[in-house]
Amino acid sequence: MERDQLPSPMRFLEILTDRFGALEAVANSSIKLARYAPEDELAMDLLVAEAVLEFGCTLREAAESAMEWARARGVAPLA
Repeated sequence: MERDQLPSPMRFLEILTDRFGALEAVANSSIKLARYAPEDELAMDLLVAEAVLEFGCTLREAAESAMEWARARGVAPLA
């Protein structure tokens, strides 16, 4: 991709969804480690971790809905 060319909104949403995976991994790890370590030693507060996971679900739902919308209009990116 050329530097001056911005990704399409669909591709940008896909990129955000993929990058968000790292934050979800920290959230999941914090929740699992909370069984064995005090909360002040975790990488992420448990309430924040739960919110991150909820947001991840919503982000994936939005990405899927956007793809369905694009397919219905014949503007979905090629696989």
